[in-house]
Amino acid sequence: MGRIDEALQQIESIGDKTERALQLAGLLTTLFKIKGTMLVVTGQLAFDSYANAASDKVELEMAPLTGKLAPRMILEIMRGQLHARGVIYHWTAAGLPVHFLGQTEIVHPDLCRDFMTEHGVAKLLPAEEIAANCILSAVYPMPDFEAQTRARLLLINGLTDAFHMDWKVLHDLCHRFEYRVGEELAQMRLAAKKDVDAMGASPDPLAAQAPAPAVKAKIPRRPMFDDPNMPY
Repeated sequence: MGRIDEALQQIESIGDKTERALQLAGLLTTLFKIKGTMLVVTGQLAFDSYANAASDKVELEMAPLTGKLAPRMILEIMRGQLHARGVIYHWTAAGLPVHFLGQTEIVHPDLCRDFMTEHGVAKLLPAEEIAANCILSAVYPMPDFEAQTRARLLLINGLTDAFHMDWKVLHDLCHRFEYRVGEELAQMRLAAKKDVDAMGASPDPLAAQAPAPAVKAKIPRRPMFDDPNMPY
């Protein structure tokens, strides 16, 4: 049995599907990186990782951060190396749905977070861009309760340093013409701050007008989740 088969077998044995998906993302990132393409985790799994949430139906969605996803390359890795079932952009691997996007728009690729797995480093879509999308979806073109809840979870975790939220970047994103939800960000952040205070969690670093510290994430059940600004 080769190293890839052993890694896949170990991943398949993980009962927690969210953890299994993240470990699979690390393996896929490693395999595609060897071919010259860097992948980034998008979709629900990226949100769940920042929000410390769990979805009923876990799936892995990935897109190229650098390089291209050539169909022949995907087939070589997914069918040839991982023995996955599917065609080109839609697969089932380690008992999980895996979807590849041809491309995804990322305004701040430097803010993709590195998630350390046993099989490689998986990159997650920037929390700031996920939060901006949630805030916009929460209010436009009409209020949406689910999107409001998602935005609230991200803002609370950002305020309590579960991960380092770059508030200036989030502010700038929300004020961009294609978003125009700067006022809504301020209102939601204030409400999230009240929730944090009520929980007796860590104080908002911005309240003291001090720069947000670079910290390791405090997300349970995760091996390591590094701030992109950590000194190495």
